[in-house]
Amino acid sequence: MTDAAAPNRRDIEAKLVARAWADESFRDRLKADPRAAVAEETGVTVPESVAIEVLEETPDKAYLVIPSNRMAIADEDLNAEAERTGWARRRELEQRQQRMAQARGRGCPT
Repeated sequence: MTDAAAPNRRDIEAKLVARAWADESFRDRLKADPRAAVAEETGVTVPESVAIEVLEETPDKAYLVIPSNRMAIADEDLNAEAERTGWARRRELEQRQQRMAQARGRGCPT
């Protein structure tokens, strides 16, 4: 039996947006206390070290989010993630980090 893949950030954000569109009271909670609303809807606990800012677009204002450049993952971050999700996930993260380093060596944007 295989474990289901952990949801990625894009999946989580899509779920939150869909719920916020459908449920005005959830949207208000998401804007007022994003950490609690994320946990409520997805079961994901966002670390206190990560700040969350919720912005709502309007017809005359849009936002473009530039993600952080996560080129390298520190060993302590890998270990923390491995403890949370299992050592197979650590190997997956290490392999991804190696692929990104190889791509940078070839001059490929990552």
